[in-house]
Amino acid sequence: MEFQLTHPYQAGIGRVLEAFFDKDHILEKNTLLGARNARVAELEKSDASAKLLVERQMTSSTEVPGMLASFHREWNQIKQEEHWFRKSDGEWHCEFRVHIEGVPAKIKGMMKLEGTKEACTNHLTLNVRCDVPLLGKKIAAFLANDCSVKIDREYEIIQQML
Repeated sequence: MEFQLTHPYQAGIGRVLEAFFDKDHILEKNTLLGARNARVAELEKSDASAKLLVERQMTSSTEVPGMLASFHREWNQIKQEEHWFRKSDGEWHCEFRVHIEGVPAKIKGMMKLEGTKEACTNHLTLNVRCDVPLLGKKIAAFLANDCSVKIDREYEIIQQML
């Protein structure tokens, strides 16, 4: 299951990238998202690339359907790994993966952040896949919906924090 989102920012690309790669910003954002035990496990940044690994525990944004409850706990350990690459002064690309411990699904995506010193837009594509027989499509649909809600909430929080 794949979906795309577009998030415009009324802040320049440099300011948005600074927030994306700032440890304090990341931790505060996760607190505001309702995550617990958030930590930046890895953060490496140069002028041309960046790698970020964030670990945290989160709950589902919606009620877990009964048939999926065995795969999903109240608090889930999540690892998100991002690899950013500078394409030009006004464009950065990111490939990311999200791993939810104990959930048999693959969540990955890409971001393209492009803009100027005054404003920028983040184009996000997310793909959720689950190969569990009979339940795979239902698990993927639930996770895609949960991710969409969380991504939209994260976007709102980032806008407030900029």
